Amino acid sequence: MTGSGSARRTDRFCGFLRAPIAALLIAAVPSISHAAQCVVPQGLERFHEAVEKVEAKERTRPLTVLHLGDSHISLDNFTRGLRKRWQEAYGDAGRGLMPGVPFRYYAPDGFDVGMSGAWDIASSLPADASGPFGIQGFRVSGSDTSAVLTLHAEQPLTRIEIDAYGGPDTGALLLKLGDAAALKLQTRQDAPGLVRLSVPAANVHDVRLSPAGGGAVHLLGWNAFSSASPGVRYDSFGVVAATASITERWDAAVVRQQIAALKPDLVILGYGTNEGYHNGLDLDGYSRLVAGFIDLIEMAAPDASIALLGPFDGARQGTGAACGEGWATPPKLEGVRGVLRSLAAARDAFFWDGGAAMGGRCAADEWARADPPLMYADRVHLRVAGAERLSAALWAALMGQGQTGAACGAAGRG
Repeated sequence: MTGSGSARRTDRFCGFLRAPIAALLIAAVPSISHAAQCVVPQGLERFHEAVEKVEAKERTRPLTVLHLGDSHISLDNFTRGLRKRWQEAYGDAGRGLMPGVPFRYYAPDGFDVGMSGAWDIASSLPADASGPFGIQGFRVSGSDTSAVLTLHAEQPLTRIEIDAYGGPDTGALLLKLGDAAALKLQTRQDAPGLVRLSVPAANVHDVRLSPAGGGAVHLLGWNAFSSASPGVRYDSFGVVAATASITERWDAAVVRQQIAALKPDLVILGYGTNEGYHNGLDLDGYSRLVAGFIDLIEMAAPDASIALLGPFDGARQGTGAACGEGWATPPKLEGVRGVLRSLAAARDAFFWDGGAAMGGRCAADEWARADPPLMYADRVHLRVAGAERLSAALWAALMGQGQTGAACGAAGRG
């Protein structure tokens, strides 16, 4: 296992056995195999406590994971393996979605999304981006009643929640669930800010959303709930080319409200790749920036565990330590990992080294040359097979899987 940190760890017995019974069994059977145990990594104690409560049927709300990051998170190639393993073990409780089709290749697993008509798409990626943004990183606005957003879900949906930004001049939405009559939902409110709209759904597969008139509507995202109880809800939002600085362009009040409403058990931050390619990166300033966002998360979700992902290995034609045939490791990649590792140690968070999981420096070049290749020729982006290999490694680390192959709880038995 890589990247579980060097700070204090605690062991717990896998499965549904409670700690006292486990202690008696271990004492009575000294030769018990280590494969029957799992290790709760430093920084993930609260997450594993939530897992135990789900397994013991002591809570009804979903085990909830929020994963934010860059292009590695924007598609489901990397996140797919995490979502699949958790939901196979505990059930599919749904996920959050970006508004409409915010970028060309947006295709979340399990959903077909569509957009037609006069919608304006805004991204929080540009340094001069303005207007309200939430954790999804995009905003879709429209006022023309002929504009439509559509959603088709493979699994039946039991509830739809909409994150909108409202104010004194904003309009209403029409929400149509399956064959039912459309519902008119108001986003207008006295003070500008987040509007959360929640509507139960009778196991529908198709959802349609459009402006209802009376002013523009500004959509930040929508959330689709499935029937599993409690299940796992895993929201992954990534923006291509993003660095952690994108979070400074999000509305702090909106983000705080969104995270507080989500009540995540685990927040994963997957930034760092693009920072590592910036030769002039101020590492001290970067540390302060990430720490500030962690502060916001901790304020909004004080019971959540936080995981910081060190960037995957990468290579480019240009400056850096040579890997062969003109490819070199960007010089700031290891510095970024060092910052995140130190922050994790200081904040009692979990750290996972994505570069080490690949095999260390120059692994990106090796992965790109593999047959079949695990990485694209740019030595930055993962092919499906490479993404699956790394998502399996991260999931194993998060679930406390040791060298024996024993992961914690029902996940380890699945």
